[in-house]
Amino acid sequence: MKKFFVALFSVVALFMFMSTGAFAAENDNAEILQKIEETNVAIEQEIQAAQAKGDKLLSALSLETAKLDAKLETARQNGASEADIAKLEKEVQTKKADLTAKYNKDLDKLIGELIDKTNKMTADMIEEAAKEGIQAECSWVYVQIADRWVWVDPIKIIGP
Repeated sequence: MKKFFVALFSVVALFMFMSTGAFAAENDNAEILQKIEETNVAIEQEIQAAQAKGDKLLSALSLETAKLDAKLETARQNGASEADIAKLEKEVQTKKADLTAKYNKDLDKLIGELIDKTNKMTADMIEEAAKEGIQAECSWVYVQIADRWVWVDPIKIIGP
C-alpha cells in the first residue's frame, strides 16, 4: 500500500510539474499575443487618424475650389465682360491647379508617414514575436484615405 501512495504521489507531482510548465508557456504566449493585439489596435488608431486628416485635406480642397467656382459664377451673373470672364477663368484654373498640387503633396506625405510608421510597428512586433516563438506576418488591409486607397499592414498570427 505504501508503494501505491508513493506511485500515486509521483504521478500527481509529475502532472503538477508538467502543467506548471504548460501554464508558464501559455502565460508567456499570452503576453506576446497581448502585445500583438495592442500593436494592431495602435495601427488601427494610426489609420483612423490619417483618415481624419485626409478627409480634412479633401474638405479644404473642395471648399476652396467651390469658392473659386462661385466667384466665377458671380462674375458671369453680374454681367462681366467676356475678357474679364476669360481672365478670371484663367486665374481660377491656375488657383485650382495650385490647390490640387498642394493637396496631393500633403496627402502623399500623410500616406507615406502612415505606411512608414505602421510598417515599422509591424516589423518590430513580428520580430519580437519570433523571438518568443510565435510566427506572425503582415495581414494587408485596403483602407481609404481621402480620395485614395492604400494598403496598410496589421499583424496576423500564423503559428506557434
